[in-house]
Amino acid sequence: MDIYISEFFSEPGGWDEARISIGSSLAFFGIYASFELLYNSGSLPLLVLGGATALSGIAELLPKNRRRSAIVLRVTAIVLLVALIATALRSLLS
Repeated sequence: MDIYISEFFSEPGGWDEARISIGSSLAFFGIYASFELLYNSGSLPLLVLGGATALSGIAELLPKNRRRSAIVLRVTAIVLLVALIATALRSLLS
């Protein structure tokens, strides 16, 4: 797996790059809603995953001249996911 930092700081990619994130965000929110409505037991990690993927998709849908805003949204999405991992590790170790 290669990590390209230049892609992280690039300008927004448009709908072609955002559709996967938007679709997965809708899927995470839909799964959360179905579990909440049917079993009254929605999971907070599903909301975090949905929010992080939504932020990533929104970052790609911004106009090309909003590069800094896209970077902020991408960093926020990564922070949410890292916080989710840290919370899971903390509960696993305690």
